[in-house]
Amino acid sequence: MAGGDAPGADDGALFAAAARWLAARGAEVRLFADADNCVRPREPGEAVAAGGDAARLPFVVEVQGFPNLVHELAHVVLLGRVAKDHATAAAAIPFDLGGERGRALFLDELACCVASCAWHHGPDAATTAWFDEQVAIQPCFFRGDGDLRAFLRDADAAIARDPAACVATCGRAHDGVRDALVAGGLAASAAAPRRRFEPLEQWRTLVRRLSAT
Repeated sequence: MAGGDAPGADDGALFAAAARWLAARGAEVRLFADADNCVRPREPGEAVAAGGDAARLPFVVEVQGFPNLVHELAHVVLLGRVAKDHATAAAAIPFDLGGERGRALFLDELACCVASCAWHHGPDAATTAWFDEQVAIQPCFFRGDGDLRAFLRDADAAIARDPAACVATCGRAHDGVRDALVAGGLAASAAAPRRRFEPLEQWRTLVRRLSAT
């Protein structure tokens, strides 16, 4: 990871640009403290938080903060559309990291974690802690038993099968978020990430940190 608190647009401008881009694709963004950090369909007759034309938008993105929004935005970028839970079926949890579909879902998830770190507003230490926190919840989705060390072994093997695919997926998420922010109204300089978060390097150091806990 390189950078730290690089200058750029504040979170308010970044958030607004991301919200405009998502609104153009059918999703209202809602920010509140206990949000589930999810994409879901709007319920029939549901109250509109943002007002105006938001009632016509078929989806709602609920997030606790800007890094969470970048994570959800990256999922939309990678999928190519807005969909409930990014078109993953909850009934399929835990996803099988040994299978092609499970590995692809994991690489997407890792790429979204990487993108949210690239635009994270804190210093490098806070961003590293954020990365660890995001990865540490993944055993619930990919194993079902909460065993972090076992998950790290399985995920590490999945990455090792095709490191180039990991780098490429993270690159697509990174570039897609930047392009979405520009399309949402920011100048290219303002939409640039605060740091470049290198996926393989950061993954290796994360495995060492979390395996030791």
